[in-house]
Amino acid sequence: MIHSFPIFLRNIFPKKIKSSFPQDRYSFILAIIVSISLLVFLSLISYSNLQEMNQRTQEVTHTYKVRLKNKELLKTLVDIETGHRGFLLTSDDFFLTPYHDGRRTLKTTLNELKTLQQESPLQSYRLQQLEKNITRRLSFIEENMERVRQHKSIDKTQLYLGKIYMDRIRGLSKELDNEEVVLLSNRMSTQDKADVKMSFYLICLSIVSLLFLLIFFRLLYVEFLQRINFQAKLEVKIAELERTNSELEQFSYITSHDLQEPLRKIRAFSERLYTRQQAELSTDAKMNIQKINQSAIRMQELINDLLAFSRVTNSKDYSFEKLDLNELLEESKEDFSELIKQKKAIILQDKLPIAKVIKTQILQLFNNLLSNSLKYSRADTDPVITIRYQTVEGFNYETLDNELTYHHITFMDNGIGFDDKYVDKIFTIFQRLHNKNEYEGTGIGLALCKKVVSNHHGELTAETRKDTRGAIFHIYLPC
Repeated sequence: MIHSFPIFLRNIFPKKIKSSFPQDRYSFILAIIVSISLLVFLSLISYSNLQEMNQRTQEVTHTYKVRLKNKELLKTLVDIETGHRGFLLTSDDFFLTPYHDGRRTLKTTLNELKTLQQESPLQSYRLQQLEKNITRRLSFIEENMERVRQHKSIDKTQLYLGKIYMDRIRGLSKELDNEEVVLLSNRMSTQDKADVKMSFYLICLSIVSLLFLLIFFRLLYVEFLQRINFQAKLEVKIAELERTNSELEQFSYITSHDLQEPLRKIRAFSERLYTRQQAELSTDAKMNIQKINQSAIRMQELINDLLAFSRVTNSKDYSFEKLDLNELLEESKEDFSELIKQKKAIILQDKLPIAKVIKTQILQLFNNLLSNSLKYSRADTDPVITIRYQTVEGFNYETLDNELTYHHITFMDNGIGFDDKYVDKIFTIFQRLHNKNEYEGTGIGLALCKKVVSNHHGELTAETRKDTRGAIFHIYLPC
């Protein structure tokens, strides 16, 4: 028995969890449900038994009260008899003190006894008979006392009749008490049985509670071990991710230096060939050289955009600081000042807030959104870009944190817009909705915007304008 206890503990709290989820978890949940059900069931039974015990206790107490009042009634009658006899022997009112005291308490005691026995027909009947005999006995006492006051001789017949009635009173009182003794015995026996039953239920309740606690602690222990295992696996994955990020950073370095160098040479030599041998080249050769040069330029733009996206994705080297977003927007507008003048664009804007942001990334965000609105403007209409601002509560939006307040910045244009069916695709990297010959770009700009807002723990969404053509971009940044 002693040697098996450590084995029992090892089975309850093993060092390793070999079982798989969800079988063990479901077993534990089922065990908890069964345990709670047993606890509720035993608690209800225990409560019912407590109520029953309380009822039995009240009944036993009631019996004791009846017996006590019965004895008080007899004692009161004896006091009345004592005072009566002393007066008959001496004719002195001094001996009537017990008599008067008894007469004052007799009626009260008798009424209390009636109240206690009002639910027992047999005992009520006995009390009625008892009250009649007491009344008759008191009438004989009063008649003899009156004869003494008138200096007449004592009526011995009334004395004998008084004794007969007093014996009847004692007999009825004895019957009443015997009935209560039987009830008391039965109630005490029932109470003893209820006590034993209650003890049994309390022991069962304690055992089930202990089992429930063991199951609950085992579940916590298993969950604890699973979390430790998960934490260990997570640390391994993090280490692998850091190693992968390091390799990506090396790749970015190679991309920014080694891959761009051949492109620069391709562009330089193609331009040199075109410039120096222009007279000797055919029209077809000139066109091919221009296509080579344009492809190299496009490839270089793609590499630069990829590098920008990589830098935004790896945001651990950036720090947040409180900045005036109006100044950052003005800086972005300055970068596009020539294009704004060329397209005769109008920019309407609200005053933006001061927010805790990553400066370079917010500049990229504003640059890409302005560039997007200017690039996809309509040829027959001057571009109008409207920038609105307000604060909103997160609980009003499904994708935002319910407990936070957000800066809501809206970029709205009157350009060509996009089809609603592409609303979930426009933020995907390399996703283009138009032919590259129609509009310039690499398909990375909006994906970069999405990543910038995500790095700020916010949300970026898009929609088409319902009133006119154009697109609306909603930026949500935590306050």
